[in-house]
Amino acid sequence: MTADDPDDHAATFSDFYHRERTRLFRFAAVMSPHLDHESAVQEAFVGAWRHWPVIAPAARRAWLVKTIRNLLVDQARRRERPGDLTDEVVARQRGTYRILVPKQRDAETWHELVSTLAAVANLPDHLRTALVLRFWDFDDDEIADVLGCRRASVRRYVSQARARVSEQVGNEERRVRGSQRGKETS
Repeated sequence: MTADDPDDHAATFSDFYHRERTRLFRFAAVMSPHLDHESAVQEAFVGAWRHWPVIAPAARRAWLVKTIRNLLVDQARRRERPGDLTDEVVARQRGTYRILVPKQRDAETWHELVSTLAAVANLPDHLRTALVLRFWDFDDDEIADVLGCRRASVRRYVSQARARVSEQVGNEERRVRGSQRGKETS
């Protein structure tokens, strides 16, 4: 097989799709639970297939994330968002949360999850994107590529996002850094 062989493109695309689809679906669900994230991810993969030979292999995941973000922004612009939460939006969000973490055994853990996801949803886009991509094991270079910033900015964004989420959720012990973590303070 050569680099221009369509069968080779199909095989590499298929491997990539099966390896990354769940991660990208979850990324889209966290970024915009009130939108049709499934169709955004599928549409992004269709676009990736069309451009597969010209997308650099190291940049494919970042290319898809950028495309998914743009598709979600387009959806939000086309759709009139309700001013307050309606039953439909709440039901869709609850369904999304169940997809992300299907088996939560106790109410306290479920409440912490919902509170955390709500806090993440309220972050500015660049902080939310950096945090969610870090959660899904994107490296600093990939996140910087998606956000169009430097690597050092990525680390700062993730740190700021974690601090804001911890502040909103009320989990002060998780805000402590480095050698202070887990130690009693007097």
